[in-house]
Amino acid sequence: MYQRRSNIQDIFLMFVDSICVTAGLIIANYIRHGSFFGMPRDDMRFSILWVMCIGIFFVYNLMFRVNKDFYVRGPFHELLIVFCNNLVIFVGVTVILYFIKRSESSSRLMLILFIVVDTLLMELVHQVIKLLLPGVYQRFLDRTRILLVADKKHAADAVRDVKAYEDFSQELIGMVIPDDRLTGDMEGVPVVSDIDHLAEYCKTASLDEVVISIDEHDKDVLDKMLPVMEDLAQMGIIIHYTITLPDLKGARHKMLLSRGNMYTVTYANKITSMGQIVVKRIMDLLGGIVGCVITCILFIVLGPIIKIQSPGPVFFSQKRVGRNGRIFNMYKFRSMYADAEKRKAELMEKNEMNGLMFKIEKDPRITPIGRFMRKTSLDEFPQFYNILTGDMSLVGTRPPTLDEFNKYSFSHKKRLSFRPGLTGMWQVSGRNEITDFDEIVRLDVEYIDNWNLLLDIKILLKTIGVVFKGK
Repeated sequence: MYQRRSNIQDIFLMFVDSICVTAGLIIANYIRHGSFFGMPRDDMRFSILWVMCIGIFFVYNLMFRVNKDFYVRGPFHELLIVFCNNLVIFVGVTVILYFIKRSESSSRLMLILFIVVDTLLMELVHQVIKLLLPGVYQRFLDRTRILLVADKKHAADAVRDVKAYEDFSQELIGMVIPDDRLTGDMEGVPVVSDIDHLAEYCKTASLDEVVISIDEHDKDVLDKMLPVMEDLAQMGIIIHYTITLPDLKGARHKMLLSRGNMYTVTYANKITSMGQIVVKRIMDLLGGIVGCVITCILFIVLGPIIKIQSPGPVFFSQKRVGRNGRIFNMYKFRSMYADAEKRKAELMEKNEMNGLMFKIEKDPRITPIGRFMRKTSLDEFPQFYNILTGDMSLVGTRPPTLDEFNKYSFSHKKRLSFRPGLTGMWQVSGRNEITDFDEIVRLDVEYIDNWNLLLDIKILLKTIGVVFKGK
């Protein structure tokens, strides 16, 4: 799934800046007149002046998208942008006052003070946001891991372009040079594979997106890349394919997704906005907090019973594969005897699943309390901790074990292009009756392709019903 950059970030910054404009005007008025909102009798009312400043600010920012490159601007560049923003407000207010013949009834010193105060205030707030935002982003959302594929001719320039565009939300993990056997690194980026082994590398790598920058006139390289791109698409990996656009003096504006100086056509199975992703994460956090509280209560009740029936830890931890190959520890209340993993090999011939998953109806490794917990899904509650930490979501696709993942085909990996979930499409579609792994994959892919917040809510409501019915 491709997470499209949305205007919600620009809106947030405009909201913060409008607060700065208001605060700057109040402080400037206090310095000039000794009052936060009061003005001399003959002067223009504070509220009217504020409406002018805010109105000019919004018009200017909406027309020119002042903060479109906010996250990659340096401190001095930021200061220049902020000063210009306030200078436009000053000039705009001055012009309006002149035309309505009220220029003599407003303090020019106050407006100059406003420029100084608001420039300093806005610069400070912007730098604080840039300081805090990477940590907040990484706590709520994963960094995007990018692989660059570029021919030898364009490799160095492509690396510099991607790095210039890279911010706290992205990480360039490596590159591939299709027409060369070069090893080592290029511009400080490691060369991780050649074109013949690229698909296999991507199959096992922790990777989100691939940026391809090759000469479209090099037929040999293009013929090799097309089948590899088909394999990447099957895996659910997002592909950015660079295209060369001519510059026309009479038509300088181009409407296309860009990465620095490269224009790309982006292929993805699902495109969504940052706003929906943030709302989904907020739902996960709220659900995770409530679930962890319930888990603590269940631990007090179930913990002693689990230990009495089978000596060993109360919680079961297992390495699972999350979104696009990320490895994490998934937690459950232990529902099996301590030697369950060792006994799994001798029970493989009784596996009732067709495919890569393992499941038997009357598993002898399950303890009596474990059977009750599985029937009521109480064993799943510790996964709310995984949801809280961001490894999982309330709704998603189920994370496979390492053994299952190592046997995945290209099409199977597509189910990992979404954050794994506590519940999902196949769990509410009769999880006990489905015995074909490919059917599970089909349902998971259907969920990914059709995802929206309403679908998540629908699945959550269905899950409640399924759990209470013991299905």
